[in-house]
Amino acid sequence: MRQLFLYKVYLFNKKLFLFFTIFAGFTLICNLTGNEVTPFYVWGMYSENEVAPKEYEIFKVTENDHLVDYSTGFLPANRFFLLSPLTYYFQIKNYEDPTRNFLQKKLNENFSLVEPYANIVLNSSNEFKEFPFWYRRYLQQTTGELVSNYRVELLKTSYDKNNLIKVNSAYILINEK
Repeated sequence: MRQLFLYKVYLFNKKLFLFFTIFAGFTLICNLTGNEVTPFYVWGMYSENEVAPKEYEIFKVTENDHLVDYSTGFLPANRFFLLSPLTYYFQIKNYEDPTRNFLQKKLNENFSLVEPYANIVLNSSNEFKEFPFWYRRYLQQTTGELVSNYRVELLKTSYDKNNLIKVNSAYILINEK
């Protein structure tokens, strides 16, 4: 008993012991009820097998009629900001704002309480319309070239029997001249 961590904390500082005990109890109760407290304590995220997707989505970015090879020559942060906004833009363009959907799912009927504040941070139609212009500026800053035209396509690809990449479909996301 004297070797236990909580016992040593209790002898050292009773307030710290109380904090650890309350935190551990709160985390245990939340996990048992299925609520996410913090990603470090959600065991379900580590217990499922990863399944290989049947299709992969790849963005093809063409700037001034030249393919932008974002796989090499860019820092990881630049690659992230070249691709991540495109994914979000595609989701908003074809479905709904994923952030709004997440908030509605997590808050259920309580979403109406935060909706006026959520609308401040969620993307409106104005931001959606401005995205192609913003992306042109970002592409220009990243590549260091003046962008007179650019095109973004979403390619749905898969592997064939010989493990060669096959393009199943192409969707034009942005075509700015």
